[in-house]
Amino acid sequence: MRIIDDWLEDWISERTNVLADDVVSLSGRLRRSALDEGYSLKALDHASNGDLNRFVRQAVVHHLIAQSAIAPVTPPSLMILGFQTASSSARGCSGAGQAV
Repeated sequence: MRIIDDWLEDWISERTNVLADDVVSLSGRLRRSALDEGYSLKALDHASNGDLNRFVRQAVVHHLIAQSAIAPVTPPSLMILGFQTASSSARGCSGAGQAV
């Protein structure tokens, strides 16, 4: 039997038509597949650093980005910072023009 890390990587990479919002059902299918292949839930938990849903979500997002024809121009951390700045500016302006 292969080590679970290799099996897990292959299992994720075989799911090509998965949406990021399908993570919970994908995690459930992954658990069932791991058990069917003879891996324990404890081994799966250890391989996913204790959070299978998060592990699958990150793998799916990584896979979607890798398969995309358009690479992100701005690093994700800067995109989040820019979004937070824009949304906080919008909140400050939302009250403008209202009578006090």
